[in-house]
Amino acid sequence: MRLDFNVLWVDDQPKAIQSQITKIAGEMKEHGFQFNPKLCHSMVELQQFLAGDVFIDEVDMVLVDWDLGADVKGPEAIEAIREKIMYKDVVFYSAHTAPDKLRELVYENDLEGVYCTTRDDLVEEVVGVFESLVKKVLDLDHTRGIVMGATSDIDHMVNECLVSIHGSMDEAGKKAFVASAIAAVDKKLVQLNKQAEKLRAETNIAAFSAAHMLFTSIERLRLLSAALKEGGSHANAGAHAGVKRYIDEVVPDRNELGHVVLVPEGKPTLVVNAEGKQVSLEEMRVLRTVILDVRSEFRTLLGILKPQA
Repeated sequence: MRLDFNVLWVDDQPKAIQSQITKIAGEMKEHGFQFNPKLCHSMVELQQFLAGDVFIDEVDMVLVDWDLGADVKGPEAIEAIREKIMYKDVVFYSAHTAPDKLRELVYENDLEGVYCTTRDDLVEEVVGVFESLVKKVLDLDHTRGIVMGATSDIDHMVNECLVSIHGSMDEAGKKAFVASAIAAVDKKLVQLNKQAEKLRAETNIAAFSAAHMLFTSIERLRLLSAALKEGGSHANAGAHAGVKRYIDEVVPDRNELGHVVLVPEGKPTLVVNAEGKQVSLEEMRVLRTVILDVRSEFRTLLGILKPQA
């Protein structure tokens, strides 16, 4: 499971589903997930999509309308999808055909894993199936993996932003930018030397777990933050605020999640950190929503910076 919830949506009336897309996206955002629909407006588009390099695990759910125009009906589309995407839940809906009739068609065509509803009730049905799916993987152990995966993606974007900023500078600017990175490493070396001196006096091996690598993600984030705050042509108050929010609101929880421990004694969702503090599913939901916001801001920043490189 990822922060992105990807849906293959087959409907020949794109304008008719725009409000539903907005509503579903809002509901999923409340749970800390981003709704990403892949829209196919005809059987031809669907066949082209299925004929491509489809990574099946990247499709989390399928939505199919009953009437797809050109005398094509939903079961035909579902059968084509099932040939390549066999085990994902399908929501089959219609504006005019009752769910009972849709269920009969599903049974007659020997289709499994298909939920039937009306177009009017589509949002409620989709959200219900979505909640059922995510509840299976939203124990703390899985959600830790979701957060770590998302923050790793952000770390990669930070690296690309730094490379783009450096590439757009003149020679003097490049030297100053690299000097800032070297200064961060030098500062870390001093800290590590002090830490090493303390470790030499340690008798408990547990103390060594606090040792870390040089120029870590937090140093890179601080360098990016400084460039956005004071970088002349790279100054960007909005992006700086987003980076600072990520540093303040996400990084501490990400670091804490990296060291939490699952407590299986009758409470499979109970996780505690090194100090014994409990981490809750609600805290993780809030953290996912923050990550969604700042990830979008990082993507926007990278889009601004890359053309300059």
